[in-house]
This record gives sequence, structure tokens and C-alpha cells, in this order.
Amino acid sequence: MKTTSRMNLVASAPLWASAFVLIGLILVQSARTLGNRAQAEMVSASGGYTVLTADGGTDEVLILLDERSEELYVYRVENQRSVDMKERVSLSRLFTDARAAAQGG
Repeated sequence: MKTTSRMNLVASAPLWASAFVLIGLILVQSARTLGNRAQAEMVSASGGYTVLTADGGTDEVLILLDERSEELYVYRVENQRSVDMKERVSLSRLFTDARAAAQGG
């Protein structure tokens, strides 16, 4: 029985080493991003919502796509203190207008 447990220990050693390396990489990466502003040009989706952040020059822009209501919301984060809604667009209206513009009229 001692031989079997020794073999299991030897076989699991690379797995444990990999786990510690991954934990180290996660800690290093989280230390780099800790305290930073929101990363511009990041996309996240959850449920029926998709969120995109983008660099808006002096401030950041947050775009929210609500798949349920088929609307696009544009927010501006000003001075990292406030979030103001700048525009609300119906996607069906947006695509209708784009189609009409593409057809020349």
C-alpha cells in the first residue's frame, strides 16, 4: 500500500506545481490591475445585456445593449465620479435608418 500512495504523490506533484503557478499568475495580474481605472474597450455580456467601454477622450464611454427591449444606451463617465446617460437608441429604428441611408434615401 505504501507503494501506491507514493505513486499517487509522485503523479500528483505536477498538478500541484501547475496549480501554484496559475495562482501566482493570477496574483501578479490582479496586482497590475488593482487600483486602475476601468479598462477601455472591454466587452462583457450577462443575460440579455452586453456592456462595452470605450475611450471617449477625456472621459470614458459606456454602451449598454439591452437585448430584451432592443435598445442601445450610451453613457458617459465624467471625471470618474458621475455617469450620465447621453443617448437612448432603438435598434430597430437604427437599422431602418441605416438601411434607408444605404439605399440612398
